[in-house]
Amino acid sequence: MAKLLALYNHKGGVSKTTTSFNLAHALESKGHRVLLVDADPQCNLTELCLTQTIEQLDLQLADDQEAAPLPGTTLLEALRPRFTGDRATVDIDAIELVPLHTDNVQLFRGDIGLSEAEDLLSQAHSQRTTTDIHQKRNYVAIYDMLSRLADKHKFDFVIIDVGPSAGALTRSCFLAADLFLVPVVPDRFNYQAIGSLRAIISKWMREHAAIIAEFKQLGLNVAEGKPQFRGVVMQRYQRYGGSAKPAFRHWMDRIPKRVVSELLPAIVEAAGTKDVVWAECWAQPVAVEIPEFASLGPMMLTRGKPVWALTKEETGWAGSVWNEREAEMKAFGARFAALAARIEA
Repeated sequence: MAKLLALYNHKGGVSKTTTSFNLAHALESKGHRVLLVDADPQCNLTELCLTQTIEQLDLQLADDQEAAPLPGTTLLEALRPRFTGDRATVDIDAIELVPLHTDNVQLFRGDIGLSEAEDLLSQAHSQRTTTDIHQKRNYVAIYDMLSRLADKHKFDFVIIDVGPSAGALTRSCFLAADLFLVPVVPDRFNYQAIGSLRAIISKWMREHAAIIAEFKQLGLNVAEGKPQFRGVVMQRYQRYGGSAKPAFRHWMDRIPKRVVSELLPAIVEAAGTKDVVWAECWAQPVAVEIPEFASLGPMMLTRGKPVWALTKEETGWAGSVWNEREAEMKAFGARFAALAARIEA
């Protein structure tokens, strides 16, 4: 059975998308089949995964032509018949996924119109305790769809890239997950965000727990709503002389302490079990430290490949520049391999 993983922080700009993308390929390199789900209306994951396809389609456009459609079914297209009541559940057989560089990493494409799902899921959440079966089915639609889709295609992991919000769409995706990571940038605002993240996640877990028994009695495929914390991903910090600059190191030391003292006890209390925290996280809440990609970042975004898989020909670098960048690429690959191992455990 597939493990569903959400990367969540309501503070934006923490590189959730690039981490999701690279982590998927790190898991694939370990022999796993991985589905990437773009559940952010900004569609950054879709743009990263399909950057070469998008560029080719855009180059073919004449001035008076409409943009050619991208391959694959979007999340909204799959959900809409369920939301409108045309179907009791999402038709997973009608969903066309997009294979990336290998069939073992596939994309469930995002949709700019996902704000429509936001409104409908918010309504379903507000009416989850009523007798309205239509709204109850909408409430479980995302988990039911992703779990059945993963089983059909024999994915080992489903990585859900959610938006930086505390809205209904993000809540539904988070509660559908089995595991979650908290990506952060080491600064004062991410430190402050841990406090509000504690309140948000605790509230979601408590409210969801109150309806599980009834939903199961009705035969609805409802998630347990207790994703296990697998760690903080400390990223986008700048280095000097191979080490994090002091301004970043200050927050790299403080954020994990706040996670252990405030976030973890709060979600344990809300869930009613210590199982929502992976045991090793109490001693080491930071899953991995990933510094700023620097010049490798734009190259990764242009090529749509994991940062460690860029070739000399693709980068155009040569000599000592290539040697230096190649060493950095290998180091990034090792960091994402370590993160993949923590997710596998």
